[in-house]
Amino acid sequence: MKCDEAKPVCYRCSSTGRKCDGYAAASSAIAKTTKNDALTLALGLNVTVDALEKRTFDFFRLRTTPCMSGYFNDHLWERMVFQVCQTEPAVRYAVTALGALHEERSLRRSALRDGVDVSSVQTDFPVKQYAKALSGLQQLLACENVPMNVVLLCSLLCVHFESMRENFVPALVHAENAIKLLHSSSTFNSQKIDQSLIRAFMRIDLQGSLYIGMRTPGLPFFTSATDSDLPDAFADLIHARDFSNTWTSRLYYFMRTKADRHKFQDPGNVPLELFAECQTHEGMFAAIDQLLWDFMQKPTVKLSFREQHGLGMLRIRAKINRIVTAGCLYAEASNYDRFMELFVQVHAICKYIIDSENADRRLFSVSLDEGLLHPLFFLATHCRDSKLRHSALGMLRLLPARAGIWHVEAMTRTAEHCIEYEEALCEKEHPDCSDIPEWRRIHSAGFDGWDAAHSRHTRVIMHMRTRPYGMDGDWVDTSKEIEWYVNPLRPQSCLMMPEQAVLWSY
Repeated sequence: MKCDEAKPVCYRCSSTGRKCDGYAAASSAIAKTTKNDALTLALGLNVTVDALEKRTFDFFRLRTTPCMSGYFNDHLWERMVFQVCQTEPAVRYAVTALGALHEERSLRRSALRDGVDVSSVQTDFPVKQYAKALSGLQQLLACENVPMNVVLLCSLLCVHFESMRENFVPALVHAENAIKLLHSSSTFNSQKIDQSLIRAFMRIDLQGSLYIGMRTPGLPFFTSATDSDLPDAFADLIHARDFSNTWTSRLYYFMRTKADRHKFQDPGNVPLELFAECQTHEGMFAAIDQLLWDFMQKPTVKLSFREQHGLGMLRIRAKINRIVTAGCLYAEASNYDRFMELFVQVHAICKYIIDSENADRRLFSVSLDEGLLHPLFFLATHCRDSKLRHSALGMLRLLPARAGIWHVEAMTRTAEHCIEYEEALCEKEHPDCSDIPEWRRIHSAGFDGWDAAHSRHTRVIMHMRTRPYGMDGDWVDTSKEIEWYVNPLRPQSCLMMPEQAVLWSY
């Protein structure tokens, strides 16, 4: 029967009860085209901008966004940021500033590799756009009805801009201000805030507590209504990530506000209620670890290569949290020796990810997803099995250094000196945990910020806390200068971290 070409279906077919096969492919194509057209409209800049801003926006869309989104698909980076750019100049300026800075870093790296003068590829355009974004942000905050979604999105872009040039303290200042706004419920309706923005700041907030100082997380209970009860199963990876990050934030809140005092200042005499709270956290992370394993074993779950890495990172974090929780109330560093099985599992997952193609290459800035830096540093400094910690140190050296992912090089050097200090008196080439006495163990280690006075050499001051006179003796804090040569093919960022800032981990 010849088709009468009527749309949406052929009348000759439909009138006789037949299925019209002529439009099946066409309907799919129409739906696909409509979806792509909508996306194109969302990404298009229908505003008055010059050619440089348009090119920078395209670079951000094609190159920067995939790096920002981390291991999981994220509505925030894949659609929301481009839609808000249509109407909000402050967000558009922040986007072009971030894209321009990323492009300049890429061009400078290529120029150095080819032996070209890098001065020609460094301009003040990113900083000027960033200044416009800050000015626009101030105007938004001065509005009678503060557009919180726009303010939070602009602040998040500013966090990434500062972290890309390794200004981590100003990056955390932006995050802290956003957290204060989220807690000031009298100025806005918190139910109208996009949940992806809240989750994004929770992850940035958590990374600030993992890396900088003895910082207390600011958003551990902001989503208590949805994240307090353990689910029977994780619906998807986003659900798993959000639930895991919330409880990780609550763990570090418990440690900073309660447990640290008994671990570092007044060992012993721990109240029973703190033991109970500690066991609650430990049980929760054991359950999360099991739920992640069950999710991975589902035959219906199909994960991309990128998502498999993301699932691996969540499993690493759950296992590390179990170790941290079990030792957070005890001053003895030897307490970690009983978790060798978990250390081995963390090492195996890290090795799987690092051996994969371009592992962590997408996380060129402080990503919304945690990378391998902190897990490998934790493994190298807390596991006293020589072979395992040296393997972790080797993987740390493989991470892309000086790319805005916190302080990769300095953390690697700090881990090297921790291992060297603890194993210096051991007669074995590869000592076991039992070969390193308690009085020789480092309980916490950190370092001051970069020294901007050196052009080809970088120097940080490493700090170590030990108990060389036994558990009844006093704490001893020592400092050591670490200096290394900067490879010109791996350029330093344009601005350095203030000397007063301290990155600390234990």
